[in-house]
Amino acid sequence: MSTFWYIAAALAALFILIALIRSGHFLRCLLFSVVTGNVTLLIISYLGAFTGVALGINLFTVGTASLLGIPGVLAMLLIRLLFSV
Repeated sequence: MSTFWYIAAALAALFILIALIRSGHFLRCLLFSVVTGNVTLLIISYLGAFTGVALGINLFTVGTASLLGIPGVLAMLLIRLLFSV
């Protein structure tokens, strides 16, 4: 990955962080994302016994679920389904 994309990602993250801090709801939004993402991850892992598609609970999946919330969990599930990883 070129340096340009690293700089672009860092700038995008910085702009999002500034917008969240200015909104005054930074901690509430962060806590909501962490809770909903991890609850969704646990539900999908539990239902994996019935559906045959499960996400393992490890540092990567918990980190992704915590930072990205429900969209992150759904993206991991979609990658798992499409690429059979």
